[in-house]
Amino acid sequence: MLNYKIILFALFTCTLFISIGACGDSAVEQQPLAVSAEDDGCLPEAMLNRMSFEEAEEGNIRRSLSLPGNIEVNKDRVFLVLPAAGGIITEVHVRTGDYVRRGQVLATVQSPDIATFKRDLRTVRSERNIAEQKLELARSMFESGVYSRRDLLEAESELERLQLEIERLKEEQKVLGIEEGETGYTIRAPESGFIVERNINPGTHLRSDEGHVFKISDLRNVWVVANVSETDIGNIRVGDTVAISTLAFPDKRFKGAIVRMSNTIDPGRRTMEAIIELPNPDYLLKPGMFANIRLDAMEEERFVHIPSNALIFDENEYYVVIFRDRCDMEVRHVNIQRRNGDRTYLQDGVRPGEMVVSARHILIYNQLIEAQQ
Repeated sequence: MLNYKIILFALFTCTLFISIGACGDSAVEQQPLAVSAEDDGCLPEAMLNRMSFEEAEEGNIRRSLSLPGNIEVNKDRVFLVLPAAGGIITEVHVRTGDYVRRGQVLATVQSPDIATFKRDLRTVRSERNIAEQKLELARSMFESGVYSRRDLLEAESELERLQLEIERLKEEQKVLGIEEGETGYTIRAPESGFIVERNINPGTHLRSDEGHVFKISDLRNVWVVANVSETDIGNIRVGDTVAISTLAFPDKRFKGAIVRMSNTIDPGRRTMEAIIELPNPDYLLKPGMFANIRLDAMEEERFVHIPSNALIFDENEYYVVIFRDRCDMEVRHVNIQRRNGDRTYLQDGVRPGEMVVSARHILIYNQLIEAQQ
């Protein structure tokens, strides 16, 4: 810790120049100010009047951020509609933005795969009919003593197997949306919601391994994705409440909370994503909208804080100049807890109520440092 009175100014033979010509001061004000014997080794009043001081205060760390972002669908409430089989789209019944209900027909597909499926179903049904006849014969032969019980059980087992296969195919037929007597199938909505993506048109050729053809989302709850720069990552937490504004509704504030944060940085934008989950009962927020996210939170632990412009960075360390009176000043080393805009919170070095020099302090700092050497 450096503790020297301003009397050290009297040790210097050079005069102190205070030049603020850029601010438009008069020529008289730009004249050099010398520390004379009449100053008693203290800081001249003329220089003192040009300095700024501020009292150090103790308080909770305020985390204030303004972040850009955009509205997106809630990916936890997105349903991808996949084609059941390859074929050709014959009809599409919905457009992007339409609201659909669960089970509603979205599109119709003409499919050779379905023709093969139905042929397989007919084959199994035919085999079942034969198995029923064989079982009747086995029962008759068992009663007459020609067939053993084992022969009867085998006939019963074969019929049961074929019946189960038919039930399986019928259930698959239901899932695929295949109607009786058709060589195609319908694509239906798995859940109610809005069509947020449509990737097919009439005439589109589908493969059986095609990606999703529709994307459905329940927009009653959306995500706001905030882009957090690397320098702001330490100031944001899961659980923080935020206020969101949009260009479409500049006077309306939507309240939400950060529910998750990415663990990776976008290499192109050098930002990290923070997800805010937001109720959207009136569907005012649309995917793709730009958003401004405002965070204003207080932490529980209290720290002494000073103006950020009072800090002096020298040889990879931070210092401040403590002001008691014009004849008593001191250089203090400080450790920073966090910087938040125009305020800096300190781990140590300054006590609440002490005055720090916040403007024109570099000259004084240099003189104090030189005096101790």
